[in-house]
Amino acid sequence: MIEGITETEETKSSKAATTLAGDLDAFLLLLTTQLQNQDPLSPLEPTEFTGQLVQFASVEQQIATNDSMEKLLDVQNASLASAVVGFIGTEIVGDFGGKLPLQDGEAKFEYTLSNNASNVVMTIMDDKGKVMFTKAGNTSAGTHEVVWDGKDGNGFPVEDGEYSLSITPIAFSGSTVDASTRIYAKVTGVSMINGTTLDASGVSIALDKIDTVKEQKSTSG
Repeated sequence: MIEGITETEETKSSKAATTLAGDLDAFLLLLTTQLQNQDPLSPLEPTEFTGQLVQFASVEQQIATNDSMEKLLDVQNASLASAVVGFIGTEIVGDFGGKLPLQDGEAKFEYTLSNNASNVVMTIMDDKGKVMFTKAGNTSAGTHEVVWDGKDGNGFPVEDGEYSLSITPIAFSGSTVDASTRIYAKVTGVSMINGTTLDASGVSIALDKIDTVKEQKSTSG
């Protein structure tokens, strides 16, 4: 699935050019009126309106440059869209800012502890802050992989979508422990709206949050 930006009526540069053309017409009309009604004994200084004409020319050149830049960005965005389409169907891994996609009734993540902890609490919440799943985790230093089966605390399956993950380690007395997380997701689409992002069953993931891309393993027999 690819979502794109709909074309707008006018670009910023075309709107600026239209405004400039109107301002230039008004300026030339005013200048002509001044020339027709100037005092013969005190004619209008040519440097005054010549300077303004130069300014108009400079602004017009800048607008033309901006228009060229906009066209170049359109080409780059189209090229980027073609490149990121290859992400669809792959498995990506990274720190998604706590976003945890539940896809096909399953969510996978890993957390890493800098030191041994006395306790680790894993918590998964929905978009309203309701706790859907909580469990004590492995307390030894290192990386630990976890798979959530998409069921709440009562054993009932919840809907696929975006959830939030938090890992809370509790250090031993006189020690410190830090935790970092990496989340797994299957890319189901690409969005070009407000920048390029990947979609994982409704969860938007920025490209700069991804540190690993893997080929999606087949589940067929």
